[in-house]
Amino acid sequence: MPFRDGMFEAMSNGREDEIAANRMLADPQAVRGQLAADLAEIAALGRGGVQTDPAAGSRAMAEVVRANADRLAFRSPVEAATLSLRRLRELPVAERGAGSPIGPYHAAASATVAHGELRSASRGRLVFDRVAAEVAHTTVTLQAVVEVDADGSVWLEAFGWPAEPDGAPIWVFGGTAEEYLAQAVTDARSGMPFDRVMSMVLGTASAWPGPVGTEARRIELAEAVAARRGELGAYVSNAESYALAVRAHGPFAACFYRSALETLFEGFLGGAAVSLVDMEEIEEIDDELRDVVAEVGPVPPGAVPAGIPSHHWWWHPPSP
Repeated sequence: MPFRDGMFEAMSNGREDEIAANRMLADPQAVRGQLAADLAEIAALGRGGVQTDPAAGSRAMAEVVRANADRLAFRSPVEAATLSLRRLRELPVAERGAGSPIGPYHAAASATVAHGELRSASRGRLVFDRVAAEVAHTTVTLQAVVEVDADGSVWLEAFGWPAEPDGAPIWVFGGTAEEYLAQAVTDARSGMPFDRVMSMVLGTASAWPGPVGTEARRIELAEAVAARRGELGAYVSNAESYALAVRAHGPFAACFYRSALETLFEGFLGGAAVSLVDMEEIEEIDDELRDVVAEVGPVPPGAVPAGIPSHHWWWHPPSP
């Protein structure tokens, strides 16, 4: 779905609003048609919403919400479509399904509420965490935030990586650096989603400062990534979108993407990165992170993936 994905990335930060507007003006019928299809798909999910007793205690409300997790919906169908597109890549590949992201995204959110741990509960807000398995001895924590209105109406507010980590790991890389290199090569050559390739690249950071694998194996990964140059460029754009959204959604995703890129540059691409990536865009990401992460505060140390090199300063920016 290149048009839909590209359209969302253009809409995901204020600096690209003009691009989004130009695309919609160029083919407004296509935009209306896609939106209508998305809304029809959301309606077909049959998520009629959840109602609970507003006078009940927060724990009791949480149990009602768990029992009805497959009926949970976002307040706005447009918001549901937007979040499905933007945040599907935060899910393990096995949970993303094929085709439209709307069904798999909502199913994963419901699974998190139904089977995850109740991290916090108040009368108006319930937060559920679920540890999901990714490939190569890797796990990722997914978080569903649920709002409870004064009349007992229950809505999904957010779902994906935790926006406000509490110090627990979000990504846990339990394999060896060599295993992650092998997985990254396999993923890159097999057409696996590029963000998964980059997550496996980040997994090799535990070997820092030494090289990972043989020179031939490192060259193999570099060649496989170069063959997907357009997707590497899109990954950089996604990193910038996350950096621009730090004030609203926290710094974890932006730092994760930036460290994956730095690991790729330092460990595998070397000087070839200059010909594959617009380094001015990387500098813009760094400028944004330097300002905004210092302002909102860093990711709690316990939530930083193990093995991240100390010179990846965006995880622990200096005080302003």
